[in-house]
Amino acid sequence: MKRLHVHVGVTDLDQSIRFYSGLFASEPTMRKDDYAKWMLDDPRVNFAISTRQDGAGVRHLGIQVETPGELAEVYERLKAADAPVFEEGKTTCCYARSEKSWINDPQGVAWETFLTTGEATTYGAAPRPRRQNRTPRPNRRPAAGRENSKLSFEMAWGGQIMSDAHRAYNVLFLCTGNSARSVMAEAILQRFGGGKFNAFSAGSMPKGEVHPETLALLKRLNFDVSAFRSKSWDEFAQAGAPPLDFVFTVCDNAAGEVCPIWPGQPMTAHWGVPDPAAAVGSPVEIARAFANAYGALQNRIAVFVNLPFAGLDRLSLQARLDTIGRTSDANDNVA
Repeated sequence: MKRLHVHVGVTDLDQSIRFYSGLFASEPTMRKDDYAKWMLDDPRVNFAISTRQDGAGVRHLGIQVETPGELAEVYERLKAADAPVFEEGKTTCCYARSEKSWINDPQGVAWETFLTTGEATTYGAAPRPRRQNRTPRPNRRPAAGRENSKLSFEMAWGGQIMSDAHRAYNVLFLCTGNSARSVMAEAILQRFGGGKFNAFSAGSMPKGEVHPETLALLKRLNFDVSAFRSKSWDEFAQAGAPPLDFVFTVCDNAAGEVCPIWPGQPMTAHWGVPDPAAAVGSPVEIARAFANAYGALQNRIAVFVNLPFAGLDRLSLQARLDTIGRTSDANDNVA
């Protein structure tokens, strides 16, 4: 039997436990130093609170299942929902071992499916260390701890990993020419980042102009394209450049190149997407290649902006970033 799932961020755990215990006439089913959960039967809800994320408010909304058959049923609904599906697989979250998949609605809200298979001793598993401050190559990913499961659709807002919690994250997207994929990614993050992210794009060998098909696609999606330009990544390594928190390469060529020394010591990941500018065929086929690239990037970015940043240490966050880059591009289109 399925169960509604709600996760609320709180600032005072003890006070909130007293309030919700009175409201539900029940003590928490699970209580940790930073987390509490009620498994209610009337109404049938998995209701959780935690201090792990930035600020207070709703963190997740979802549907939880109890059997692999129900998991498969809900997963089929995701695939039929006409939106890209991100398959995270087995992971650990909220002191439980789960199998998860994600989807985003037309407003960019992230929904997660999860099947819980057991409890965990940590809020989230930490992967083995990996070297930082280098642009990663494709398929180089630390092995994240795989521990958590319960089938839920979740909606999550990110917290902070920066010491300056009042500054938006600065995110740079890189490709060789800075005319298609990286420009799309910049546009998508600016739209769906909710004011928590500043998006930029650049190239190692910029074309000097944005690809006409990129501009046409963004215009069809009601973006203001007047500010987009093709530029060198050197602009972001100069004195006075914004300190970067994240740098993502979206083409394999850029992932293999020696990058400048970025201000801010950003975290990096490779989110490779096939180059739509290399597509050949009819105008419809070329437009479809650009739409597919946009869809793949939108899928990754929607998951990224909804990560629980404050609830993840740096190594766990790195594993999440790498996992996002391994998302299947199948059916990732916008048209």
